[in-house]
Amino acid sequence: MYLGYRQKRIVTVSDREFVSSDLRVIEAPAGIDAKDLLLNYEIWRGKVVSKTEAKDPKSLRVAFVGVYNIRCGISTYAEALFPAIGALVGESRIFAEKDGTPSTEQVVRCWERGKPLLELIDAIHAFDPDIVLVQHEYGIFPVARHWLSFLFEMQHYKTYVTLHSVYKHKDKTICEAAIPNIIVHTNIGKSILKDEKKVPGKVTVIPHFCVPCVSDAKYWNIYQSPHTFMQFGFGFRYKGWEQGIEVVDRLKGEFPDIFFTGLFSESEFSRSMHDEYFYQLYDLVRKKNLTQHVAIIRGYQSDETLDSYLRTNQLALFPYIDNGEHTVYGCSGAARFAMRTGIPVIVSDAPLFDDLQGTCPRPSTIDGICEEIRALFRDKKKVAEQKKRQHEFLIKNNLSNIEKAYADLFSAS
Repeated sequence: MYLGYRQKRIVTVSDREFVSSDLRVIEAPAGIDAKDLLLNYEIWRGKVVSKTEAKDPKSLRVAFVGVYNIRCGISTYAEALFPAIGALVGESRIFAEKDGTPSTEQVVRCWERGKPLLELIDAIHAFDPDIVLVQHEYGIFPVARHWLSFLFEMQHYKTYVTLHSVYKHKDKTICEAAIPNIIVHTNIGKSILKDEKKVPGKVTVIPHFCVPCVSDAKYWNIYQSPHTFMQFGFGFRYKGWEQGIEVVDRLKGEFPDIFFTGLFSESEFSRSMHDEYFYQLYDLVRKKNLTQHVAIIRGYQSDETLDSYLRTNQLALFPYIDNGEHTVYGCSGAARFAMRTGIPVIVSDAPLFDDLQGTCPRPSTIDGICEEIRALFRDKKKVAEQKKRQHEFLIKNNLSNIEKAYADLFSAS
């Protein structure tokens, strides 16, 4: 029996396996027995090195996998994070979902959601990275057999998967348990994976990055009302859009000029669901005679447009519902986007906002939301105090800190 390696993994080999074209025979370094070598060492740049030996980030070649430059919050996240990490490592390439545009040297479009990932696998093998980092959502990688076959091939590399959403669903365990290195944004996400689901992989918490508020300048109040609030995001039921309507109904007596704007984005993969929900909201507005107080605008809005709405409204509301079995454990990019414009943000007590405890109000009822909005409309000191807390949160979790956390994790691999 001999020692050898395939790709970057040290293995035991027999005489008859020497014919394998991708197998190389090695000798254990002096003072290291074969068992220790198999467990604690790896091949790095053709040499035997300890798995715990830190590597210079500038020596690393990193493959990024995810959606990119499409209308999606995960895409927006990747568009900032991938180049930022890429600037800290030696070489990187983005392997993105096909969107009808051609590939470039830096962005290779080589896979489609819901379909086999063979083209993606071949492209990564051709690049031969040291690190693979995947930005994962179940709507992006919806078919377990395609996902597992991808991870099977990625065993040649140090592979990390950022799970933007963690669920307690037992069926999803098969996708999670196959991941050797998981990154989540919150401690509760880590606890669900390790303590409840008992997944074997290493789980690391790296917070969702933020963009600090560089200006809290307000725009001309074209609403002609100081009592306005808004919500934006995909038009799914768990986001609690009807709660904004109910809040208006309860507060219109105190604030006759109150107005709620909902920017109701839609995914091409869930059109019928969005359509049904939108018309239920429309009927609710009509039933409560709130047409002069509510506007729900369907369709995608650019970041530039969202910025304008936020700087014109007095506050943002994200009244998501903890929907039991389907509760998401992760972080809200929308709340962070709103905070960076310098307006107060109210969120709910859903686990998606656990990391904002102590930063933003987290009412659990419509009456609680009304109380928070009422106070922010009336008390400028309360507004200033909350804006200060939000600013400190954004600074603490700014992109430069998060990109360094990724680079440090990779270099320690």
